Amino acid sequence: MHFGVRLPADQTHMERNRITVRGMRKLLAFVALLLAASMLWLTACDGEEKSKDTTEAEETTEEETTEEETTEEETTEEETTEEETTEEETTEAETEPAGNAEETAGGSWNGGSSGGVAAVSGGGSLGDFGGGSGSGSGSSGGTFGEGFSGNGNSGDSNTPVETPGGKVLVHTYSDRDAAGDEDNSTTVPYMPMISDTVFPSPTESYNIPRLFLEDIKPGTVCEHVIIGYDDYMFYEDTVSDFVGSGFLSQTVYDRLVKTLRERNDWAESNGKKFYFVIAPNKNSVYPDYMPEGYTMASYRRYDQFVELLDSAGITAIDLRGTMAAAVQEVPERNLYYKYDTHWNNHAGYFAYRATMDKIKADFPNVVIHDKSEYQINYCETYMKDLAYYLGYYSTLKDYGPVYTLKSGRTATLVNYTPKTSWGQFTFAYVWPDGYSDKLYYFQYRNDYNYDAPNAYVMRDSYSIAMVPFLKDSFYMSTYNWTFAFDENEIINCDADVIIVIVAERNLRNYANGRTVAD
Repeated sequence: MHFGVRLPADQTHMERNRITVRGMRKLLAFVALLLAASMLWLTACDGEEKSKDTTEAEETTEEETTEEETTEEETTEEETTEEETTEEETTEAETEPAGNAEETAGGSWNGGSSGGVAAVSGGGSLGDFGGGSGSGSGSSGGTFGEGFSGNGNSGDSNTPVETPGGKVLVHTYSDRDAAGDEDNSTTVPYMPMISDTVFPSPTESYNIPRLFLEDIKPGTVCEHVIIGYDDYMFYEDTVSDFVGSGFLSQTVYDRLVKTLRERNDWAESNGKKFYFVIAPNKNSVYPDYMPEGYTMASYRRYDQFVELLDSAGITAIDLRGTMAAAVQEVPERNLYYKYDTHWNNHAGYFAYRATMDKIKADFPNVVIHDKSEYQINYCETYMKDLAYYLGYYSTLKDYGPVYTLKSGRTATLVNYTPKTSWGQFTFAYVWPDGYSDKLYYFQYRNDYNYDAPNAYVMRDSYSIAMVPFLKDSFYMSTYNWTFAFDENEIINCDADVIIVIVAERNLRNYANGRTVAD
């Protein structure tokens, strides 16, 4: 049963076609929508990729800009550091005594002190040296740091060196082999100077150059180091001593005379004798090795101190004449290390003889050993404090004499206080009995010298070169790295002889009651 109207056959066909067309339209619309969605998706992906590329490019640009800004900031900091350094150098130059006005012309260091390589201006040339391992060759053909010379001569040559000012240097030798009548046999075992357990690090500040090798030449001044002739280096702190400035004020002078007179009176009242040894600075012994522009004064703080000691009634042992005579007596020998502020054991022996000759006049039972009683061998030394300051500690090498008593009648270390290593003393050899140059306090006893007096020695680092000889001249000898005059300590050590050993450059510290540093 049908409730609708029946359509004709042709109308039914038309209606079906209309439905089909509508379906096709819907399908096409759906496909078009799908295509549109796909296009939007692809466009979105492409946009994100481009955006990512743009972002990365912008970030890269920002990083490069940041690096450039950082570089500019670092450059600004370096320039500021250089300006501050220049201001400090200007201040130092302004505070230098008038007598040393020519020092500035000797050379100035342009750069910071904490690292990197800085250019230095100065006088004559040491030649072109090789790299930092000590393997480069000098102008004379010698190995850098081992007998090299910046004066056109090898350190082992006997050819005289004439400076630009016309000064002919005394010698150009290096302490590496025995000379003259020295006994350099190996019959008696001897101790080296360099530690066999602790070694310098190539990355520490003492091995980071403060200037170029080609700038290590006469007249250069860097890190308080003055480069002189024949490879000699000098400590800038000694210039005031050298040129005759920095004298003790009358107040300090009078106060010290009073103090020393009281100490001397105490010593005499207790049956003891007081001796004061002054070790000359390196440039006081080798003034001709100083670069042009420095002139040694005829009257210096050293002279003032000798007069002061005489006023206090203390026996002053002035070693300037002794060292001058030694330079002439053994011209083939260095008395001071080339790259260090200290003297070596050659100078130590001459100082010992001059000191003991004075003491023997008061104590006939002291034992004095002649130089011929020693076997003298040459070893590489750790003493290179000036090379240490310049950042060439391992590169520059030097040698020094080791004196060993051939008879074997030597003292025994009976007491010592260990000392934490510092500076170049970190690399000092430690003897089997515990002795090392870095010890602050120690005692020796020589049982072969039972009738000899006892000694108490207050000292700085210059005493190190005298200890090998002093210990075998007394029965008991005590060595204390201090300037403090401790009456109780002296009595406890039962000392008959009281000795003070002070480097010329430390006289002002002694006068002002400062703690001895080296």
